[in-house]
Amino acid sequence: MQMANILRRKILRGAGMAAAALTSAPRVILAAENDFPSKPIRIIVPYGPGGIGDFTARALARYLGEAWNARIIVENKPGASGLVAMNWMRSVPADGYTAVMTSNTTVSAVRHLFKNVAYDPMRDFSHVGMIGVFGSVALAPLEAPFGSIPELVEYSRRDPEKVFYGYTNASSQVPSEMLNAYAGIHMQGVPYKETGQAATDLIAGQTQFMFMDYVAAYPLVKGGKVRALAVSQREPAPLWPKLPVMATFYPGFEFSGYITLSLPSGAPANIMEKFNSATRKAITDPNFRNLLTSNGLVPQDDDLTRLDDFISAENRKWDEYARVAQLVPQ
Repeated sequence: MQMANILRRKILRGAGMAAAALTSAPRVILAAENDFPSKPIRIIVPYGPGGIGDFTARALARYLGEAWNARIIVENKPGASGLVAMNWMRSVPADGYTAVMTSNTTVSAVRHLFKNVAYDPMRDFSHVGMIGVFGSVALAPLEAPFGSIPELVEYSRRDPEKVFYGYTNASSQVPSEMLNAYAGIHMQGVPYKETGQAATDLIAGQTQFMFMDYVAAYPLVKGGKVRALAVSQREPAPLWPKLPVMATFYPGFEFSGYITLSLPSGAPANIMEKFNSATRKAITDPNFRNLLTSNGLVPQDDDLTRLDDFISAENRKWDEYARVAQLVPQ
């Protein structure tokens, strides 16, 4: 009888502990979410140093680190036009401690560029912060035998096997293919893992042409290392107000990209809101905003709903880009 009572007390005590654990679990999770961030945060960049993703990630990391009194680590994971990093992101916990810089390349363009994509950019990710939009500028080596888009086209028609363009992402590949389609020429693409190497080969004349996002191109043009020929957006770029727009030569030609911050799908709603609120505050901060605009990025302030609507509209726009550029997923 005594042994039976002892066993009964142990069973009841165990059941009580289990019930207490179940009851307190939601409170523990909520407390962890409310204390966010309580440890370092990683921002993954799907490209190497030197491009727009790396630039904006480091600028945002500095701002968030000060705003949240937290350590924000930027980590580059380049490869396959961003697919390496995006696929890796699917394996990390959706707790807000690992974010990724996303863009038109890894979200809106990916299904037009690649046949076998392991992730769904809308289902597998929650897009929590809008940074801004940007265009691409057409560049050539200083010693190139052409100094304008019409001269490039004529040169390519005379000797099509001598014109190669470099690219690292959709913002460099797709406008080049759009130019091929509009002009009826056949420049050949050369893929690069990092913007820095693509720029080095362009400067040296190993490639003859490249569309590069404004942020990456600005120091090259300012430093007199390359020649700028035209910009891809509809309106002239404030960085280079005298450069013609591509539509001057080919009516209807227009190309722009965007840069955003995203979390793995399933992140808690209050953490998503915290990232969105902080990003919006950064966009309206004069110093942060000036840093973006002085490098060619146009900041855009979107809440979560407007951001989803924006990306949906961009996805539809990329259907048209793909049609014009005659893209075939590889």
